[in-house]
Amino acid sequence: MRSSRPLSIETRIKVILTAIAIGLTGLTVGTALTQGFFERTGEARLLLETAKSAASGLSAAQVEPLLMKLGPFWKEAPPGVPAETVHSSDGKVWRFTLDRSRIWSALVHRQRYVLVAGLIGLLVAVELAVFLAYSLTRPMKILAWGCEQMRSGRWVRLPTLSRTPYELEALNEAFNGMVEDLKRWQDFQKQAARVERLAALGSVAAAVAHEVKNPLASMRIHLDLLQGRLSAGEKESAAILGTELDRLNQTVSQLLSYARPRTPLFGPVDARELLAWIASMTATPCRLAGVQQFWGVEEGCPFLWGDEQQLKQVMLNLVLNAVGAQPDGGSVRLEARGEGRNVSIRVSDTGPGIPPELLERIFDPFFTTRPEGTGLGLSIVHRIVEGHGGRVNVETSPQGTVFSLLLPTAPPDKKES
Repeated sequence: MRSSRPLSIETRIKVILTAIAIGLTGLTVGTALTQGFFERTGEARLLLETAKSAASGLSAAQVEPLLMKLGPFWKEAPPGVPAETVHSSDGKVWRFTLDRSRIWSALVHRQRYVLVAGLIGLLVAVELAVFLAYSLTRPMKILAWGCEQMRSGRWVRLPTLSRTPYELEALNEAFNGMVEDLKRWQDFQKQAARVERLAALGSVAAAVAHEVKNPLASMRIHLDLLQGRLSAGEKESAAILGTELDRLNQTVSQLLSYARPRTPLFGPVDARELLAWIASMTATPCRLAGVQQFWGVEEGCPFLWGDEQQLKQVMLNLVLNAVGAQPDGGSVRLEARGEGRNVSIRVSDTGPGIPPELLERIFDPFFTTRPEGTGLGLSIVHRIVEGHGGRVNVETSPQGTVFSLLLPTAPPDKKES
């Protein structure tokens, strides 16, 4: 048999505070009414004793008007009921009993403002209990919601609540700190897994590329020798074959450059010259694809610290990817500006964006969405930028994609602490 669900903290606080409010209100009102009842009873007994003393020296006719004054407190007692007696001088006896119901009625009427005030106080106390229970349990509900979101695999950051107890605020900050640490740890695990894959693929790629490159060079040489002996119709087929050999050789060279990257030759690099060179080199592909190109560098942008040739390769890959993402035309924008001790370079396009399910895989080697692609371009971009001590960030939406490179302006040992 399933046990019933336990009461929540909010419900328990409401019940306890409401019970305390009801108890205090009942005690206050009850004390006031009880004290008033005893005072009225004392007055009634004093009045009766006065009537007894006066009636002992008066006749029955004279006592009757005197006894009328006992009416609010006393009533005539029926036979067989214990009662107080009043005797006249001529021997007549009157029997009276205390009229408690009339005393209570008169007392309640007299204390009606106290009762109304007590009822209003009770309602206010109940409302305060509800508000206090809500304010105390709200941070815990938010924390429970955050834990549920984390369990579902969604990263959340709890909002900072004002006017909350120190302990709950500290718990909130501890949760947010835990989330940040878990995110960093997850990023570290992804990076470690990527490094392991790259190491394994690099070894295989280097071996395969080395074995393929030499036969390709030999085939190209012999194809050039044969072209002089072919007829006009056959030369066209040989040209197509040569083009495909060149494309295959370019792919193998790219694979080798990825598997065996050369050591960067660091030095100052002018961001304006870098973007100007990229714009001139990609002007023809942009024009053929119907893509408009814009570029600009912030005034006073500092020099980069890196390998100029490798940075050109990075920018060339990003711009050509942006052009390829817009087969129906669009625009590509290159921007560079200083950000503290770094330079931010942005390459943005107006293409359809990257699907969310593919976003985490775009830097994996050999992953591509284009049939003619090798899947190494963005992997090389990521490796070169990390080799320069920088970062690559991607923002994408159906309105376009933005690749942001954050590159240092000085070698690590020369940066200010």
